[in-house]
Amino acid sequence: RVQQPGPNQISACDADGRPYNLREVVVNFANVGASYGKKVLGKTSSLFDWEGVRLACKHLRLELGMNVIGVIFENFWGSDKGSADRQMPPDITALCASIEETPRLTGMNQKSADDEMTIKCAWRRNCRFMDNDNYRDWKKSLRDEKCRQWLERTQDFLQMRYYFDSHLGSFDTLDGNIPPAILASGLSGQPPNKPPAKQWQPRAVTRPGAPKQWPH
Repeated sequence: RVQQPGPNQISACDADGRPYNLREVVVNFANVGASYGKKVLGKTSSLFDWEGVRLACKHLRLELGMNVIGVIFENFWGSDKGSADRQMPPDITALCASIEETPRLTGMNQKSADDEMTIKCAWRRNCRFMDNDNYRDWKKSLRDEKCRQWLERTQDFLQMRYYFDSHLGSFDTLDGNIPPAILASGLSGQPPNKPPAKQWQPRAVTRPGAPKQWPH
C-alpha cells in the first residue's frame, strides 16, 4: 500500500535525490507581462505591461505565501498600466526574494534566453516555475542533459500555469485536477490508496458421482 503525504507535505525527490522545494517559484516576467497586455489591455504589439507581473507576484507572495524569483532581461523597460515605459517598479522588486537578470545576448539561438534561464533557475533550486509556454522545444534542445531530463520528468508537477480574466483584470493559477502528492510520486495513473485487486482462484470441478475431496 502506498502511503500518501499530508496536504502540506510532498515526500518525494527528483532523480538526484533532492527534495522538491514547493515554497519557491521562478517566474518568467516577460511571459506574464505580455499575457496581461494581450488579454487584459488588448495590445497587439509591445505587449508587456508591469501590472501583469505585479498581480502575479502579489498572488504568489501574499495569497500563496511563496518566495518569488523573477527572471527578466537586464535593463528591461515596459509600460505600467498602459503608461509610458519604465524600468521595474520598486513595489514589484519588494515582493520578490530575488530578481535574476538575463543577459542580452546576440545570435539567433539566444532569442529565448529568458526561457532557458527560467528553466535552469528552477532546476538549480528544484522548485516550481511559472510560464504558460509548453517548453516543447526545450525538452528536446537543452544542451545540459541533466537539466533536460529534469524538465522532462517534472514539468507536469512543477510548472505553474496561470490566466488573466480579460473582463476583471484579475490573475489566478491553473492548478489542474491531480493532487501534487500523486504527481510527485509518479502515481498519476492510479487512484491513491487503491486496494489490491482480488486474485481469481480456480475452483476444482467435481464430476457427478465422484468421491468428495476433503482437505487434509
